[in-house]
Amino acid sequence: MCELACPDEDARFILVGDYIDRGPDSRGVIDFLIRRQSDQEGRFICLRGNHEEMLVRAAGRHRADRDLMSWWGNGGERTLDSYGADDPSDLPAEHLAWLRRLPLVHKDRHRLFVHAGIRPGVPLSLQSQEDLLWIREPFLSSADDHGLLVVHGHTPVRSGRPDLRANRLNLDTGACFGGPLSAAAFSSSRRGPVMFATSLGDIVRL
Repeated sequence: MCELACPDEDARFILVGDYIDRGPDSRGVIDFLIRRQSDQEGRFICLRGNHEEMLVRAAGRHRADRDLMSWWGNGGERTLDSYGADDPSDLPAEHLAWLRRLPLVHKDRHRLFVHAGIRPGVPLSLQSQEDLLWIREPFLSSADDHGLLVVHGHTPVRSGRPDLRANRLNLDTGACFGGPLSAAAFSSSRRGPVMFATSLGDIVRL
């Protein structure tokens, strides 16, 4: 897809979080991402989602009961099953260390990539981790120009198609509810996407 969209550019892959909990093979996903980052250094940028944050808290030394319950109640048991583990602290040390190192944001000339969104009117340097990982409103209804196109997930789009607006792009098309997994391809020469693709094999040129 990237070669089709921008044949004269080297592809870089930016993932906006939530690699665990919602599917049958969380361990396999993490193994895949760690391997790709190792084999193709600098080409795979993996951001932290709220599910990775919940797991990190649940596996922490000073976790509270609510940290465990919050993660278990949001798909954590499926992740434990994929590892054959009973407690999040028993997950491979390499995987936990990788999860703890995941950055919250990535930006380029035209775009800001983040899991959930940003709080409108607040400079990026002052955004809270809570908002970057969890925000919905007032971000989703804001028409403010954030300076960069905000590319995010976190909130499933009811239509099952990417939601492209003047100030943001939501790529969460409800894969956890049976919808497709969606991706966007960008060029360095323009702000908006040049192509969408889904796990169903659909490709839409823009």
